[in-house]
Amino acid sequence: MQQEVLRLQEAGYGVLKQDAPEGELWVLTVLAPAEKTGVGPLTLSITIPDSYPLLPPRVTTSDLTMGHHQHPFSKDLCLIERSTENWIPDWHLDGLLDNQLRRAVAAGQATAGQGIDEFEQGEPFSAYYSYAEPAGFLIDSAGMDLPVGASGELEASFTQSNGPAKRLLVILNQMWKGADLVYQAPKELHAAFDPYPPTTIRGRWVTLDKPPATNDAKEIWQIAREACPVFPRHNNVPLEVLAVGFPEEHGADVTGMGWILVVKEPGGFLQKKGRGKGAPTPLKSSDSHRLVRAYRAGHSDLTFRAPETHGLETKKVAVLGCGAIGSMVVEHLARAGVGEFYLLDEDTLEPGNLARHAGALDTICTDKSSAMAHRIHQINPYARSTAKKLHIGLASLIEGQTETEFLATVFNSVDVVVDATVEVGVQQYSSLLAQDLGTMWVALEGSPGIAGGSVVKIDPAAEGCFGCFQWHQNTGSIPEPPVVHGGLIQPAGCASPTFTGTGFDLSVIALQAARVIVGALMRSTVGGYPEDGYDAHILSLREPGGRPIPPTWQGFQVSRHTKCGNHEVA
Repeated sequence: MQQEVLRLQEAGYGVLKQDAPEGELWVLTVLAPAEKTGVGPLTLSITIPDSYPLLPPRVTTSDLTMGHHQHPFSKDLCLIERSTENWIPDWHLDGLLDNQLRRAVAAGQATAGQGIDEFEQGEPFSAYYSYAEPAGFLIDSAGMDLPVGASGELEASFTQSNGPAKRLLVILNQMWKGADLVYQAPKELHAAFDPYPPTTIRGRWVTLDKPPATNDAKEIWQIAREACPVFPRHNNVPLEVLAVGFPEEHGADVTGMGWILVVKEPGGFLQKKGRGKGAPTPLKSSDSHRLVRAYRAGHSDLTFRAPETHGLETKKVAVLGCGAIGSMVVEHLARAGVGEFYLLDEDTLEPGNLARHAGALDTICTDKSSAMAHRIHQINPYARSTAKKLHIGLASLIEGQTETEFLATVFNSVDVVVDATVEVGVQQYSSLLAQDLGTMWVALEGSPGIAGGSVVKIDPAAEGCFGCFQWHQNTGSIPEPPVVHGGLIQPAGCASPTFTGTGFDLSVIALQAARVIVGALMRSTVGGYPEDGYDAHILSLREPGGRPIPPTWQGFQVSRHTKCGNHEVA
């Protein structure tokens, strides 16, 4: 540390104090002269983490109040972009200040349009408050950009789990301005929390012209309350809530309404420890206040981070087989934002399946299709799903229809049929039916031992079919994936053997299938996730001797094969 002090002094900084209390971090008090800051001398407090110099120090100053590049409460200066890749350990402390301090101060005090060269990002003021944890206030961004200076009543639901986290979750239901309804939560958002019976409460909301300049929940409550024309007190309620909105940055040159929730718990005594024996002494304040962070959970919020998937909410997918590999691809399609699923499987989810299955213990002993419908609901409450227990190939009527009639109805109603049955007979049957109906068809499977796998897409307008793909593999123009021989095992109680292999190897195939399916679904969408241009994808995960290798994919076109009997001869 002495070397750092000497470097600072040689660079023209005054080191006023250096302190390292036993068991604590080094803290330097440094005077930066005017020529180093561009605004006059500044007293800086520099805290050195024990990870220094691999990670940067923390620099604060109370001599400035800037609208950007400074935490409004802790007074931390943002001298580098948040990613640690922008920190250069060879700078040392003097280099960090010489290279970044004057630039950060200029940018922090600049007004819009001054052309300061800086990293483009918004600085939402709501990110600076100290929040109660674990807790959340769920809102839908689509309805929350309300005008400044407005106020009214709200209705919310809250749940407070009794598990280890003891999470408080508040869902905003409705907001009124007078008699006018100005916000209505999506019904799907409420349905996502049906297993946890909520308590409905009434409260108030208000939009201010600027964020409250305090980090104290009680003070924010008072500021917002003064801005409400009417503020009734609700007696005999477990919580009182006040939603506070204010303009803030949502991105570079993007402004929107930020929100926080102030929760007041009436009637509880805050306590201080007594000096002598006996019970703690109650303080005079009988109300406790805490801030709860707003989390955006609307449909557009869930897909905002993946713009290439926007539009999937209108797409429908049928999945045949919700076992290990089928469950994984369903989960990824749900996360991507697919709007509707039709799930078919004959089997029941067992505890042992969870080594490779996307389900969880809360859905064991239920149909695998139902387990995955529940999983979809947990991930993306805006997606719709229909689950049915069905054994394809069983000689029986289904809802008064033949098997082919029933599946044709399903296939006609979706954009893509996904066959994850890993049953060659079912694959041949479903692919021909999909092709006859003009529906896109995708099959995925792992080879024995999950030494490799394949993903095959058959476009209804393409020359080749799944039969052509099989002939290409039989004749060697498309390779077979590698296998691990003897890769079968029969768990106790199971009626038939199953394949061996890990879930993480199987997930490589499911991920590729999700990419292929999403690319096909987004084909006609401008800016959508692109297709890779291949019909067949062959994966290698093992060498011939069984040694694992990095996942290696090969792509192929499936042209019409002369030996395939699925095509009429002209």
